[in-house]
Amino acid sequence: MYLIVMIPRTLSQVIIKNNKPGFINVVYGPRRVGKTTLLMQIKESMIKNTDFLLLNGDTEEGRNALSTTSEVRLSRLVKKYDYIFVDEAQRIPNVTLALKIIVDRFPQKFILVTGSSSLDLSRGMHEHLTGRSQPFFLFPLSTKEISVDLEPHQIPSLLENQLIYGGYPQLTNLPTSAQKEEYLLNIVEDYLFKDILLLERIENPDNLKRLAILLAFQVGSLVSLNELSNTLGIDVKTVARYLHLLEQSFIIFRIGSYSTNLRKELTKSSKYYFYDLGVLNALTRQFLPLSNRIDVGSLWENFLFVERKKKQHYNKAHPEYNFWRNYEGAEIDMIERMSNKIRAFEFKWKENKYKTPKQFLEKYHITSELVNKENYLSFIY
Repeated sequence: MYLIVMIPRTLSQVIIKNNKPGFINVVYGPRRVGKTTLLMQIKESMIKNTDFLLLNGDTEEGRNALSTTSEVRLSRLVKKYDYIFVDEAQRIPNVTLALKIIVDRFPQKFILVTGSSSLDLSRGMHEHLTGRSQPFFLFPLSTKEISVDLEPHQIPSLLENQLIYGGYPQLTNLPTSAQKEEYLLNIVEDYLFKDILLLERIENPDNLKRLAILLAFQVGSLVSLNELSNTLGIDVKTVARYLHLLEQSFIIFRIGSYSTNLRKELTKSSKYYFYDLGVLNALTRQFLPLSNRIDVGSLWENFLFVERKKKQHYNKAHPEYNFWRNYEGAEIDMIERMSNKIRAFEFKWKENKYKTPKQFLEKYHITSELVNKENYLSFIY
């Protein structure tokens, strides 16, 4: 037997603090990332002796309750509750229209909705709930969340585990490496593509997984749709569609190149990173110690990208991210644009010396900042 650890999620307080009457709080995130736990943490923080309504889209009762567009039935369902929680909302037909009716009729009620895919849910949000919803994203556990009880000098001791196993919450309850690896392999086999296959017509699901595996081996590198098409033996349009579906299911995220010429920027190659490194390593089936890995630099780059995104999102900041590269091969890993401020960062696993590429400095007059193992905490914490 082992102790089950329940880690407080940063996003719970962000949602509570930013709640606004007349708005529905919508939490997106991958399956198994802890959205139900987040919902329960918010409920326990906000509700003392008040009744609440909790509906689950994975159950027939939950789907039946919110599949209607009858104002009378919906009013009868929620009238006596101040707090309404809907888990796995993407499984409920017409859920966004039902939520629109509820929030229009009862704007003072606190409504929290979770969904493990934006494939279907966000479409309805745009159609029915524009101006009535607040979107939030729940990432795998951040460094700040898993180190809440540690002193600053102890936090780097977590790094190898983070780069190998990622941040799925259930991993904190698994004491051995073998158990962690088995859990992540099961995630890849049973959950990773579930929403895509439920909501979209995929003629050959194996190609979708093969594409994800190819991307896992190319983290931090330029990705060519034509090369992916040739490797997979499928047309470029299908590759582009699959990439979009992997993004919408929160498996990967795309980073485009930076240029002051937007038209030129949009035609360039992209890089793709994974929301969780444990998933990446499960796809490539590599769980070796970092001392035996040849891809540590790529893992480090992915880690810093996603940890920075966690930090900024939970701080309610919304920067744009790019990389920079010229035809001579000079590059910078991250360009972060927020309001009128632009910062540039280069990620190095071991090196402690770095010089901004001359071409970038001359053109943009921005000095890029080195992020390595010695200073990374100030970058992500």
